[in-house]
Amino acid sequence: MLPCYHHRAGASRESQREQIRVRRLVAPLVFLWMGVVLGVPVAAAEPIESTGSLAKRPLLFGSRFRQALAQRVSVSWVNSSTDRLRQHTIRHITRRSQALWRVAIVLDRRIDPSSELEVEANDQPVREVLDSLAQPLGAGTSVVGNTVYIGPATDAHVLRTLVHLRNAELDPDLEGPNTAVRIARLRRAATIRFEDLTSPGEVLEQIARHWKLDIQSADVIPHDLWAGAELTRVTAVEALSLVLIQYGLTFRWTRGGAGIRIVAPRRPVSLVGRYRARGGKVSAATALVRKELPGVRIERAGTGEVGVRGTYEELQVARSLIERGRRPAGSVSRPRYPPLLRRRFTLKVARARTADVMKQLERTGVIFEFDAKALKAAGIRLDQAVSLDVRQVTAAVFFERLFGPLGLSATIDGLTVRLQVKPRVGDC
Repeated sequence: MLPCYHHRAGASRESQREQIRVRRLVAPLVFLWMGVVLGVPVAAAEPIESTGSLAKRPLLFGSRFRQALAQRVSVSWVNSSTDRLRQHTIRHITRRSQALWRVAIVLDRRIDPSSELEVEANDQPVREVLDSLAQPLGAGTSVVGNTVYIGPATDAHVLRTLVHLRNAELDPDLEGPNTAVRIARLRRAATIRFEDLTSPGEVLEQIARHWKLDIQSADVIPHDLWAGAELTRVTAVEALSLVLIQYGLTFRWTRGGAGIRIVAPRRPVSLVGRYRARGGKVSAATALVRKELPGVRIERAGTGEVGVRGTYEELQVARSLIERGRRPAGSVSRPRYPPLLRRRFTLKVARARTADVMKQLERTGVIFEFDAKALKAAGIRLDQAVSLDVRQVTAAVFFERLFGPLGLSATIDGLTVRLQVKPRVGDC
């Protein structure tokens, strides 16, 4: 029996006959990074099939790639088989998705390829379906050029920002002869392909040969064997970033763009934008940004302007909010989040920065209030590492496990979490 795959109205008969199976995690669905636990009905299983001739179709790029991500589809990849060899895994699903929708998908090396999933979607854009693959694994997605990246949420959140920063550094004022020619070559797109059991060093060598780059400090990349992938029509910056992000790394240009040095990115990874407020109403524009984008920082700017610090994606939305008073076309409005006391939390991390966990929470509508001076006076740093392993606990339990070891207590009010320094033993 073929899997079930439906385009919206206007799809070809061939694609309407094409069936799929995708899976979502065993109900209830768990959004590992602080998501709400929801009940999900589980459908009947179907056997796993090979992608066959679908895999031979060329992947899309440019406007056709964007159209493929926007097309609305209905999918159901579920299992009832007890045979673990026939269970849907994230590796199988991403390869099947790539073949069906003809969009390049890169699965980060840190995501366990054997993670089992069950996914059902009804009349949703392909991009949202791919997002739903990442969320149960505590992962995130990012679209870089003509490639969809699925990896750890923290790195997925900043990947396009890193790409933007490295592109901005490709300035004709870079030192060295024939700089303009080198920059033009680095910005010329090409497709990078590699087979299963290829090492990341070999992938970097392929990139270096194509764009004539000298790569320094490549020895920081440990030996590894990767699954095969295709980076469709990428620039040098995009190709390098998609490889290095899988080790939490980026690069710096050397020799006027003739080489790179692999480095760790400066954290937090962010950009600053300054935009003129619509009608000169700075206060109204600032309030709108705070409401729609609680994770960004408002910074000083010139008269009639609003300064914003955040990721590349956040700044695109912030600019439209400030200059036009609304989100850009196609942007998803801020969801309405349930109060914290109605949520259940599941999280498993080892030595993650508390501040990074807080950032992930802020993306689910959580607002933190605390006195930074009081924390500093008590010697409490939010960049301290935390290890946590909880499953379906209440908000009160979750925040006590998260902040208690730091010496902080948490008071919950709707979506707001107020942090205070716990009195020490013997204090009055």
